Amino acid sequence: MAVEPSTIAPSLSTPEPPKDRHVIQAAGIMGLFTGASRILGFARDFLIAAAYGTSSTAQAFVVAFRIPNLLRDLAAEGAANSAFVPVFSRTRAVEGEGSWIALAEAIWIRVLLGFLLISLIGMVAAPWAVRLIAPGFHSDPALMSLTIQLTRILFPFIGFIGVAAFFMGLLNSLHRFALPSLGPALLNLCMIAGIFLWRPDALGLAWGVIVGGFLQCAIQWPLLRKSGLRLRPRFTYHPGVSEIQRLLIPRLMGNGVYQASVLVDTIFASFRQLVGAGGVASLYFAHRFLHLPLALFGVSMAQAALPTMASQVATEDLKAVKKTCLLALRSSLFITIPSSVGLVVLGHPIIQTLLERGAFSARATEMTVSALQWYALGLASFCSVKVLANTLYAFHDTWTPVRSAAWALGLNVIFNSLLVLPMGLGGLALATSLSSTFNCFHLYRAVGRRIGSLGQELTDWGIRVLIASLGMGGITWSIWALGSRWFPLFGPWASLAWLLLAILSGIGSFFLLGLLLRIEETLQLTGWVFRKA
Repeated sequence: MAVEPSTIAPSLSTPEPPKDRHVIQAAGIMGLFTGASRILGFARDFLIAAAYGTSSTAQAFVVAFRIPNLLRDLAAEGAANSAFVPVFSRTRAVEGEGSWIALAEAIWIRVLLGFLLISLIGMVAAPWAVRLIAPGFHSDPALMSLTIQLTRILFPFIGFIGVAAFFMGLLNSLHRFALPSLGPALLNLCMIAGIFLWRPDALGLAWGVIVGGFLQCAIQWPLLRKSGLRLRPRFTYHPGVSEIQRLLIPRLMGNGVYQASVLVDTIFASFRQLVGAGGVASLYFAHRFLHLPLALFGVSMAQAALPTMASQVATEDLKAVKKTCLLALRSSLFITIPSSVGLVVLGHPIIQTLLERGAFSARATEMTVSALQWYALGLASFCSVKVLANTLYAFHDTWTPVRSAAWALGLNVIFNSLLVLPMGLGGLALATSLSSTFNCFHLYRAVGRRIGSLGQELTDWGIRVLIASLGMGGITWSIWALGSRWFPLFGPWASLAWLLLAILSGIGSFFLLGLLLRIEETLQLTGWVFRKA
């Protein structure tokens, strides 16, 4: 069915590709709102840890939430966005506003029905899904039953979040990043409310997820309407639909391979004989602390750069693509490399000070720290993979990330099998870091073949950032060790205050070392601060 003329907006002006500073601004906006979400997320995890620790209830919720959450990353925020945003951005840059609106309205009904079907299938297939992802739960019928119940409640979340991710892709193609970034904060608020309103068996927590998913859709709708979209429930045709479908399948496969590695870790962790009781929940808490710098800088920068690179590829400006890719890589690594060192050095005091209370025991702290510190070694790779894969997606290269992720998955399974017995939960985390590092280097070489080698611009800079980060780590650990023998005499608040002092000292020392080593980002940021002062 052809698109009716009435669905096309009158403005057909072709927007110019944004400058690189707009990428930094967009990533900064996303990072700011993501930071607010992560603060609320920490409050949520603090309450979950205090209420449930690594008990059976926590294990059941983590597994039940992981299934729809993985599908969200796979089909919604991952593959769908990486297919939608380049096509929407190219359509708007080359064909104009009217064609962009027509394509959005043609895709809308397909997205809605697809995610509704996924949600219904998941609710029916919950028992089989739980048995697949957590085979170690078989020995505990009560745990298995609760996990299945929570999974059925949570599966509609994929429908809400799938539609929200589609809305986010549309707004990102318009270079609107602020409002979509607020969604996770609303989700965390709803989950916190659920803990207080209905604690037994984490049922309130699960219903909070559903309400939060709905609100993530609702807050974006008015801005889409203001942009000229009506999104009526009818089937229309646009040539871009075929292009999105062609891109979506391999990107689903690529993201599916990555999500499979997360499932592999969960499967291993579900066997208490291998990692001890509470392994799944401990992995969850370690992931949450790791994902703070990853989401703030790696994901935000990659997502902000994608529509810009897609527009630059559409106009065949390879120099601009390389510049944007380097900007995204350096901006994210400038934060994630020192964050990785900081998590290794202060992993134990962070987990002990912030989580070890209520149902969260000292043993849970040790397990979570073991996973967090080994995950932290791969943080720079996790962030770089996001940027490098999106660079290839901007070129509509869909199969290179699939092949790379498939090799990484195979390595992850092998490393898990070799390391889980001697290292326990830490072995699973180290296996993930090693396989992600392989994936990063493979994608790095593939991007270099597209836009030219990145080594000359990154090697010397990366060495200086690493030196500054290691120096920061030594100073931070010395400060913590100096005070750790005294603050137990003054109670838990003294411990928290000294931890904050150690972290702030580490940040200050990193920037001071960055100035001494002439790291460009440090000089630019310092100059910006003094100009504002």
